[in-house]
Amino acid sequence: MASVDVTAATLEAKFGVDLTTAQRFSRARKGDLKKAELFLSEDLKWREEAKPAEITQADIPRALPSGCWRCLGLSTEGCPVLLITLLLWNPASYDVPEYGRYCVYFLEHCTRMGERFIVIFDMQDWKLSHALQMRKIKCLLDTLQDHYPERLEAVLIMRAPAIFGAAWSTIKRLLDPVTAAKVRFVDSGPEAEAAAHKAVGSWQVVPTRYGGCNEETVPVPNLPGEPDVAGAPGLLRP
Repeated sequence: MASVDVTAATLEAKFGVDLTTAQRFSRARKGDLKKAELFLSEDLKWREEAKPAEITQADIPRALPSGCWRCLGLSTEGCPVLLITLLLWNPASYDVPEYGRYCVYFLEHCTRMGERFIVIFDMQDWKLSHALQMRKIKCLLDTLQDHYPERLEAVLIMRAPAIFGAAWSTIKRLLDPVTAAKVRFVDSGPEAEAAAHKAVGSWQVVPTRYGGCNEETVPVPNLPGEPDVAGAPGLLRP
């Protein structure tokens, strides 16, 4: 098996991608040239067909105004921080293709802001009916793993009720072990939150309701160069 660097150099030359991209796809396949070539070729085909960089707010007219996803800004380490608030998730309002575009819209913008990003899931209000949305959940996981390898810095799952445990057992099986290892469940209470925050970096952009320092209202989508959505829900109080 070739080394990660040798495989990356081969990918760069064969597919005409930049070295950083080649290195990400090489690392994701542990330097296995054949697997990395197939992985990258499938991503490039998807990008040619789906045109992810061209997705606009007009392509996600029902999902975006919900306020379920928003960017909190950059951590002091330069990682974009995404907040996904389950209480604002209205999956019945749009189909899987729009949800896929919704995910890509945010992930594309995050990758322009920094090499790696952090995701906070506020799981308050998770209920059994959400587990029936497995097609959308799988869409998110597949999009992240198939087209944004080596981009995820960490995931914090906060305020998860006990009934989420069964769903997590199913979701975890859909994750690559490396990705799954980046997921951290945060118990309630300031000490647990502070420990989790310390593990993944400084959290000056994180709202105080999650143990951070940011007391300002965060608009939607709060992405550089993108207009904010008038009337989108603000961050709900604890």
